[in-house]
Parts: sequence; structure tokens; C-alpha cells
Amino acid sequence: MRCEQPIYLNCPFSEKEAVKQLGARFDGDLKKWFIPVGIEIEPFRRWLPAEQVADLFAELSQNNDIVPATGVTLYELLCQLRKTIEQTHTQAYWLRAEVVAVHRRQHVYMELSDHDAEGREIAKVRASLWRERADILLTRFEQQTGLAFAAGINVLLQATVELHPVYGLSLNIIEIDPRFTVGEMAAKLQRIRAQLTQEGIFNQNKQLAHATEFSHIAVIAPPQAAGLGDFRSQADKLTALGLCTFQYYSASFQGKNAQQEIPDAIADVAKAHLKKPFDALVILRGGGATADLLQLNEYAIAKAICTAPLPVIIGIGHERDKTLLDEIANQVCHTPSLTIAQILTTMTQNAHQAQQDWQTILRESRAILNRAQLRNQQAYTQVREYALNALNRQHQQTNYLWQDVKRASQQQLQQARTITKQWMEQVLLGDPKKILQRGYVLVRDAKQTIVTQKTQAEQTTDVWLEFKDGTVHSQIVKQPKQ
Repeated sequence: MRCEQPIYLNCPFSEKEAVKQLGARFDGDLKKWFIPVGIEIEPFRRWLPAEQVADLFAELSQNNDIVPATGVTLYELLCQLRKTIEQTHTQAYWLRAEVVAVHRRQHVYMELSDHDAEGREIAKVRASLWRERADILLTRFEQQTGLAFAAGINVLLQATVELHPVYGLSLNIIEIDPRFTVGEMAAKLQRIRAQLTQEGIFNQNKQLAHATEFSHIAVIAPPQAAGLGDFRSQADKLTALGLCTFQYYSASFQGKNAQQEIPDAIADVAKAHLKKPFDALVILRGGGATADLLQLNEYAIAKAICTAPLPVIIGIGHERDKTLLDEIANQVCHTPSLTIAQILTTMTQNAHQAQQDWQTILRESRAILNRAQLRNQQAYTQVREYALNALNRQHQQTNYLWQDVKRASQQQLQQARTITKQWMEQVLLGDPKKILQRGYVLVRDAKQTIVTQKTQAEQTTDVWLEFKDGTVHSQIVKQPKQ
């Protein structure tokens, strides 16, 4: 049943693209989508107001009450539909779609799809590009975009609509606009850059200090990848020599799983980093189709790298390839082989530098030792000279003091001799014999004790008077008191 008058739809914003592609138009005044006159109503059934659904399809049931006894064959029905399409859709349409799959034979067959704002698939169709156009269009596309025409890219195509009774509805591609794909890629990258910048993490990993030593490295790579084999051919030698250990994590680098598996692998590395720190995280993928590499330009992957707690080294693709990951990572080595070569070069340079540093240490140590020995010798010489000078000065001082002591002692001795002589003379002068010679008398009592006082004499009667020429006995006669 075709629409005889505009019918307004209950269409949420997230489904506007779906109704738009079915032919609905937007009423700017009422801010609502509606079915234009002449458009089939059935495809819009789920957006119709509830009160209109019953009326419209009740009428449709009444019209279908009279059914031919034999009906029509499927082929006849499809041929009628094909004829209708050929009559009503004569022009070519420009349409935007994502390439889901591409099969190249003599002609190029592909599947196209469309998604809503939440990423849900809302449309899918087969498309064909005939050989006479394929070479021209695809060569131009690859030259202008730098991409192979492959699954995962968004394209702007000009195509006619066809319906085949056996193969069903399909599109016949007559033109491809490479500028749209280039613009889509650039716009997507710009949106991711803007979001990372707004969150303040765009340069977060790049600003981490570069890894300058390698002894423990985490590696994320697709399982069984050829690039990983090239990397491990050298990395395993380093492990065998005990110079560096590598811990490997697997993740898909193609398809929608990559958006989940790569961030998950980075999160696993971050957890392991807390227990035993890595020097760096290496993300590897060998060369391949540019379209495959562009699948890595996803916000979830970029954010995981930006917020990684250790320096990330990117070794993806060929030297000519560049992805968003190259812009945000700490270091870029382009390929797995160049990545392990960079690690080897750094380790070799560190070893050479260590040898040079050791030689410098030895050289400086010897120089310091020599200078110390020279200073010690100079100090010893100075101390010895000072000691000798001090000893000489002390010796001279001692001599001076000895002479002073000698002179003083001689003077003291001479004085002592003089005094002694004087005392001797005095002593000699006090000799009783000398005194007797001068006419003095020495008085002794009966005990021969010298009498020196009157009281002593009064207590005895007999005394002996000693003269210089002899002794005379005398008696003391006491005089009567008057």
C-alpha cells in the first residue's frame, strides 16, 4: 500500500538514518519525519502511530480478501518487482556505505552495509563492479587514497538498483568518489585527536621518559604474525644470553575484535607492570594492506596507549605506513625488525658506554690516587722539614737554655761555695778549741756536760774548767745570802 497523504512517524533520533534511507522526509516546522505521498507504507510499520497501524492494515486485509485461486509464481512476482524497479528507479544514486567484504574475480563483487549512531547494522546489500569499470575506478581510488579497496573502509558510490529473480536485490556500481573516503579517514582521525586532547591525554605517553635501558620488555602482537617471528629471531638470542627478558601478549590487530583485544592486552601489561616493572611496551605488527593498518585508528586503542603507565614503542607496518598510534606513542620504530634493531642498538651503546665509563673511572681513579700520593709525599716532605726545623729550633733553644742553666748553676754553685765557705769560717770560729785559744774557758759538770747557765752551776758543787792548755777541777762555794 502506497501513502496517499503524508503520514508522520514516531522516529527516535538514533533511527533517523534508517527512515531517511527508506524515503522518509523531515518536516522542519514540526521537527518530525513523515512518509511522502506515493511511498510504500509497509517498510515504515514500526514507526507508525499506533492508531494508524490498525486502520491502515485493516484496509489492506480487506483488499486482500479476494485472492486468486492459483496465485503467482515467485519468479513472476520477482519479475514484476524488477520491472517496477526498472521503471521507478531509472537514475543512479549516490550512496554512503561501509565495505563489508570484497571478492575479486573477473568482476568485483562486494557487500555493503550501513549502521545507526549506536553502531548497529541497519541495512546490507550486495554490489557489483564490472570488469570494464573496475580497473579504472579501483586504480584511481588506490592512487588517491593510498588504500586498497577492501573491507573496513567507508565509501561514496554511485550505483543503479537491480533486482534479479535468482540473486536478489543488488547495486551496480558505476562511480566511486575517493575524496569522500579520504575525508572520512581524516575526519575520523581528527575526531579522535580532538577527544584525546580534550581529555588531556593526547601527549601523555609521549611525554614519559624514553626507555634508555632494556632488561625486561612487554610485547603485544598478533599470534603467529610474521613480524613477530622477525622480532623474536633476535629477541630470543638476548633472552638466551641472559641480557633481556620478553613477556608476550596476543591480540587481534584486524577486525572489530582489535578494538577490544588490544586495550585488554595493554591493561594486562599494566597490571603485570605493577608487580615487576617493564622497561617498555612494544606493540608489533608486520606489513600488510594499508586498509588493515587503518583499522588501528580507533579511539579505544589510542586511549589505551595514551594512558599506558610505561613508554610504548610502536613497530607497525612498513616505514612508509603511518597510523594514529605513531602520533601518540613514546617512540616509533615503524617495523618489528627495526624495533628489535633499535633495542639491540641501545643495549650495545649502553655496553660500550659502560666500558667507556669504566675506563674513565679507572683513569680518574688512578689520577686521583696519583694526586693523593703526590699530596701525601708533599705533605710528608713538608712535615719532615717542619719537624726537622722544629727539632733544630728546639735543639738550639735547648742549647740556649743549657747555657743559661749552666751559667746559672755555676753562679749558684759559686754563690753556694762562697756562702759555704763563710759558714765554714763561722763554724770554725765556733770551734771550742778556737774559742779556748782566744782565752775563753769551757765549764763542765761531773757528768762532763757543758754548763752554760748560772742555774746549772748552782745545782752542782764540782766543776771542771777547761783551758786551752789543760783542765782544772774547782768547787763552787755558795755565798750566804745577805
